[in-house]
Amino acid sequence: VSRSANVWRILCEIYVKLLIILIQHWIMLTGLWEIPQRSLTKGVQAIQEQASHLAACIAERRSLIKCLKQLAKLFASSTACRQNKRRKKPNNWMRLQQVREWRA
Repeated sequence: VSRSANVWRILCEIYVKLLIILIQHWIMLTGLWEIPQRSLTKGVQAIQEQASHLAACIAERRSLIKCLKQLAKLFASSTACRQNKRRKKPNNWMRLQQVREWRA
């Protein structure tokens, strides 16, 4: 919700929000999508925590690439973006893993 009454300002705010969603989506596709036990909600939270760092790096290509690689490492190495294991109602990735183990 915008506080402004200026139509053009409201339109700019909408475009900025759409760009942010697009950038989050790209980051998640490149860094988080290949991890089967990922939590997309936790991934978005991790990206939002690094938003100021990403914004500071966006002007220079090398620093942006370095920042994105660090974010991908965070996705892969930490448990911050992984789903919690459940015994009563297993996640889909847990069920798929069980099927793979049974076939092997």
